[in-house]
Amino acid sequence: MHETFPTPGRRISRRGLLAMGAAAGAAPALASCGDGGSGGGDGEITLGLWTWASEFEDAFAAAAAEYKQLNPNVTVQPRYWSFANYAPSLQAALAAQDEADIFMPLVSTLALGEAGRIVDLREALGTEFLDGFFPSTNDENVWEDGQYAVGWAAQTFGLFYNTTIMGQLGLQPPETWDELAAMAPAINAAGFVPMSIQGTPSNQLSDFMLPIITQITDDPQVVLDLDAHTEEGVSWDSEPVVQALTVVKQLRDAGVFAEGVLATDSDTANGTFTNGRAAMLFTGSFFPPSLQTTAPPEFLTQYGIAKTPTTEPGGKHWCANQAGYTWAISSRSENQEAAADFLKYLYDPERYLTMMNDTFSMPSTRAAADGVTSEDIKTMTSWLLDGEGAPHILFGKGSLDAVTNGVVSVVDGSATPQQAAADIEAAVVQSRKI
Repeated sequence: MHETFPTPGRRISRRGLLAMGAAAGAAPALASCGDGGSGGGDGEITLGLWTWASEFEDAFAAAAAEYKQLNPNVTVQPRYWSFANYAPSLQAALAAQDEADIFMPLVSTLALGEAGRIVDLREALGTEFLDGFFPSTNDENVWEDGQYAVGWAAQTFGLFYNTTIMGQLGLQPPETWDELAAMAPAINAAGFVPMSIQGTPSNQLSDFMLPIITQITDDPQVVLDLDAHTEEGVSWDSEPVVQALTVVKQLRDAGVFAEGVLATDSDTANGTFTNGRAAMLFTGSFFPPSLQTTAPPEFLTQYGIAKTPTTEPGGKHWCANQAGYTWAISSRSENQEAAADFLKYLYDPERYLTMMNDTFSMPSTRAAADGVTSEDIKTMTSWLLDGEGAPHILFGKGSLDAVTNGVVSVVDGSATPQQAAADIEAAVVQSRKI
């Protein structure tokens, strides 16, 4: 019933040196307070585990306690940061060579893997274990023949729509971008925003645009190669990128985006939708949990979820999917075997599924995807089971800022799609010279 998944072990040639990894040798030291993780005397082992995924705090604490009952000589010490503080803290720890045994590497995975700072998980965890994950959450962590992180909670994007507004206007969720552009004037005339979307910070605009490249090429490898910027003949000013930016311009010209979208933060974008002022909202699978607690109660029966529109009728609905939460094992750890064993313990099918369901999170494994209980997450996870996940997280040096700025320039009308694509390419080339 589902499509055959591409082989997770295929060679992906991405070599981008990332900002965090490149700076790891120059950042100031961070005092680890003894929680980085180390081997102890008499066979005692302490494993540090660092993350900003605070919604899993209780679950990780319980798992650490349960694991110690089974392995009395191993103590797992989770440590949490706010998202804003996590990146500089990790960067400083990496520079001081004082990182935890297990940590979430943010977008530094490939640089750290290339530098030998984190372990190849194909060796540590085994390819049979990794084959159980969605390819899109594996491929983002692959450099050369190794995989250097493993996805924890995945995410995908789609269109949430107001069934009342759409029904009043006699509209159905659009299958294609052309259909969305065509219905925008009627929605605007009725006094509603056609599609609410976050514009600040603007990275969600790149989340929006990048899967369109995959829709145009029908190949998720293209975005990975663009991000790597090492493949001959692959560049950000190429035709698929120009076409994707042209779709963005088409939607802007049709009035799909709200006025002032570039100043719209996530709370405003979400509130515009949940307060009945927008027909649709483009956002990710991280939205339903907050929707249940922040939306007016009467609204909870007035929305549906549709796939991301595609470029042509009958086309594959490639949608943004990867994992922002990923785990890596430090190559400096004296307890790599224990660290790998604890990761496998976290991913025990029953334990992992419970953690995902308790936090309304989207799993990164196909087995857990079949057991999702939230109807909203189940709907969005089904798209991954159908093989429609596409890259949207950029790891290459300079890529994210350049692409985000390029999309913004098309949305604000300061650049044509061709000019924006050329500017992206120039910015990426320049950043890699530094």
